[in-house]
Amino acid sequence: MSLEQRLEELESLVASGRVPATSRTLVNLDRFNALMAEIRNDLPEEMNESQAIIRQKESVIKQAEIEARRIRAYADEEATTIRETAEEKATTAVDTASEKASRMVQQTAVTAEAARQAGEIVGEAEQRAAGIVEEAEAGAAQKIEEAESRVGLMMNDAEADAGNRRDGADAYASEVLFALEEHVSGVLGKVRAGLDLLESRSPSDTTAVR
Repeated sequence: MSLEQRLEELESLVASGRVPATSRTLVNLDRFNALMAEIRNDLPEEMNESQAIIRQKESVIKQAEIEARRIRAYADEEATTIRETAEEKATTAVDTASEKASRMVQQTAVTAEAARQAGEIVGEAEQRAAGIVEEAEAGAAQKIEEAESRVGLMMNDAEADAGNRRDGADAYASEVLFALEEHVSGVLGKVRAGLDLLESRSPSDTTAVR
């Protein structure tokens, strides 16, 4: 029997004990106490459903954090690889230009011209190397920026989803507790009225209903 059904049975129990032509009610206290005990036992189950929704929210956030760390690590690794590759290319270009310049100096009879040409070649090679490194740095920075943007969107989505789950759990728990409070308050009011009636009557006029 669900919590709602037990509350309905409790209402029926109170309604069936109404004293005709009065606002008083007599109830079977044994059955009333038994129903109240069953309702108290059902409450933890209702609350556990809310706790399960909250745990789902925490799981969503944890998974988003794990994925964010993975994306950041991948972006850092990719940026490092781009930098290393660019530096290797730049070093190779400079070394090749230096070797070419050295051969030209050795092979030409005009040392000054050879040195000038060698200087130009080395300068061009250094410019190309600087361009390669600069382009690599820009690419690495873009990769990291894209990864951070993806991480931010993912965390926002996770927080929004977790907030929706938490709000739903809170609303569900509040709805259950408010409904229970309303039912129990009505029932207890009727029980109190019945007890007042019993106390106001003389012992000879009181008939116990079980």
